[in-house]
Amino acid sequence: MLRRKIEQQLLAWKNQKEKNCLVIRGARQVGKTWIVEKFARENYKNLVVLNFIENPGYSSIFDGDLNVDNLVTQMSVRVKDAHLVPGETLIFLDEIQHCPNARTALKFLSIDKRFDVIATRFSSWS
Repeated sequence: MLRRKIEQQLLAWKNQKEKNCLVIRGARQVGKTWIVEKFARENYKNLVVLNFIENPGYSSIFDGDLNVDNLVTQMSVRVKDAHLVPGETLIFLDEIQHCPNARTALKFLSIDKRFDVIATRFSSWS
């Protein structure tokens, strides 16, 4: 199978000792969601997906306090089958441009370091 260059870059990111949240920008329909979900299945025990277009209600997870303990509680309550195990879970914030508070929360998730976080967002060619 032909491995995409991004797969190597994602693996390098995952293996960094001190990493921040990763934001992947790109045009619509180029495979951002597909590649992140494939990467997560191959490299994490747990994946929690918050797709803000498919499930706009997920935005309410970020309406209150943005401390990580609160966010974990909110995700556990609102996302079916969410298993948030530190060091074993990737939190995937898909179409993050639709949830400004989630963009702000990236700072706190990054500082906390319990979970790896990848966000995707649409960016136009211009």
